[in-house]
Amino acid sequence: MKKLITITTALLLTLGAMQARAEAISQNAAFVTNYVWRGLTQTDNSAALQAGADYKNKNAYASVWVSNVEDGQGAEGAPLEMDVSFGYNNKFKKFNLDMRVTTYNYLHDNTPDLTEFRVATTPMKGLEVALNREIKKKYWYPEVTYEKFLQNRLYLDLSAGFWSFDGGENALSFRAELARDFPEFHHIDLFAAVTYISDKTVIANDNNSDADSLLLLGIRKRF
Repeated sequence: MKKLITITTALLLTLGAMQARAEAISQNAAFVTNYVWRGLTQTDNSAALQAGADYKNKNAYASVWVSNVEDGQGAEGAPLEMDVSFGYNNKFKKFNLDMRVTTYNYLHDNTPDLTEFRVATTPMKGLEVALNREIKKKYWYPEVTYEKFLQNRLYLDLSAGFWSFDGGENALSFRAELARDFPEFHHIDLFAAVTYISDKTVIANDNNSDADSLLLLGIRKRF
């Protein structure tokens, strides 16, 4: 309960600060048939409802994002994950350095919270190279993402990353997503994605096999 109150208070303070500059806020909501994070299902291959808010003030930004998750048997608390991020995108003439910290907060007691520090750059349009470091589970996660806009309002998102734990455990993850924007329906997106992870990691739930390929479908909307 104390953890939930602390997180809720932080969320209210964040949203209060955002409200002062409402024109800089965007919201998003989604329904997915499976919440998959870096190759790992967070809902035991079940559906998820997700929502978030993003705030931007020049080069600084912040976000809050919530999703239901699988909490396991005997868990106390709510089966929810809430991610809170703060970042600053340093922009130079032909170079940028995006620095961000994200806390992954689980409102139940079966999953430990995570804190990641991230450094990223965008060497060309649509391409981002990032390095993530988690300080509790102690892993590195370098990642490359690429977004390509296609004809007929289709776009393709590709990402590849590498789990590298200090204890020596490693796994490669990959995601390919094809989506279409429907402006006639208030710019709702429909998407399908394929994910893959090469090995089980120490933060995977017991239902993850050593290697796993997953297919998911979803609908999302930005406001």
